[in-house]
Amino acid sequence: MTASVDLESQSETPIGGFRIHEGTPVRERARRSPDQSGRLDYIDTLRGAAAVQVLLSHAMLAFFPGVALASPLSGALLGYVAATPLFFAIDGASAVCIFFVLSGYVLTPLFTYSRSTSPALIFARFTRLAVPALAGCALSAALFQIFAGYSQTAGAFAGSQWLAEQWRPSAELWFLKDALVNGLLLGFRGASILQWFGFPASALASMSDSYMSPLWTLSIEFYGSILILILARTRSWLLLVVASVVLSRTYLLCFLAGHLAARFHLGDKRPATPWPLAAGLATLGVLICMASHFWSPSPVLRFCAISTHILPPCPIGTPAYLMRVYGATIFVIGVMQCEPVRVLLSRKGLRGLGRLSFPIYLTHWPIIFGVGSFLLVASAPWIGPKAARCIALIASVVLTAFAATYFERIDQFALRLSRALRQRKTAAASE
Repeated sequence: MTASVDLESQSETPIGGFRIHEGTPVRERARRSPDQSGRLDYIDTLRGAAAVQVLLSHAMLAFFPGVALASPLSGALLGYVAATPLFFAIDGASAVCIFFVLSGYVLTPLFTYSRSTSPALIFARFTRLAVPALAGCALSAALFQIFAGYSQTAGAFAGSQWLAEQWRPSAELWFLKDALVNGLLLGFRGASILQWFGFPASALASMSDSYMSPLWTLSIEFYGSILILILARTRSWLLLVVASVVLSRTYLLCFLAGHLAARFHLGDKRPATPWPLAAGLATLGVLICMASHFWSPSPVLRFCAISTHILPPCPIGTPAYLMRVYGATIFVIGVMQCEPVRVLLSRKGLRGLGRLSFPIYLTHWPIIFGVGSFLLVASAPWIGPKAARCIALIASVVLTAFAATYFERIDQFALRLSRALRQRKTAAASE
């Protein structure tokens, strides 16, 4: 399972007439709504932290799968630790749901107050996602030409079947098709929204055959954005209720939860919930995500067993991922209502992490499977597999952080291009 995806930058939100000056106390900044500041700093930090979750999740799955897949059912001490909130830091499957909730929240005011036409917004959104996706796939394709095959050998050294089976694109695969068609429009086999409407699974690419398997989330992000656009433009509560029921066991429920939170301004106005209660709610969300690794309550099992003729299937077809949909959603809502956490995440030293969220997401995959695997294979005969795995993990994290700082320029270009397309369409419509 891979995780995570980009969010529309909060600077895209067209509400708010001025920015908060840097001199404004952080506690006051955390309380400001988009109507006052145009930006919520803690949201940036939260999505950046989710990107780090994805990075650590995949790095651990690659080089220390025994840690990443630990379960209390094993009876070992590490397994019991894995059932605690400590392991939330490497729970990439929950991080993807956090991204989706934040997308629904941030995109709602953008689409509600924009004067652009709906087709212009859809095209701008597609462009905003497509440009970084193309760049990420191009990077992965280039590194694949250098490091192809090392991940299979590294998987044997690390005991990671996951590492050995991923990142195996065919020689005929064109990275443009992989990014735009497979990733952004169709999705991949087993995770495509189009399969709900009868699109044959055989016509979809497998994630393991992709240059960038995490791109599976971009199709959900794109179609989730269109869903939010429809809800924001219609402002229909009935449509929201119907959509929530129909999509109640899919990733799109995260977008709906974020949209609902934006309608009630749960993340920007002063919290209406006492912070201890909100902190407890966030903790409950984390515990649900952690419990999903080894336990599925009977109501969840029965809910996932409902015929797909009635409701779309559970994510990846398993109750575990459905629990993460609900757990991550509860976690985000709890954070939005917890003022001390807002203040903490609004600190200046943390806010920049949000700008690197999509760059981290799009660069970590080929670095782990390419450079990290090469370092493991090259160093294992000299220093032993265990030390080599540590070097591969540390190098993968450091190199991803380094690459993300350069990739941010592409991401910011995509944001500017998306904004320019909307403004151009708006100006044309007014003429």
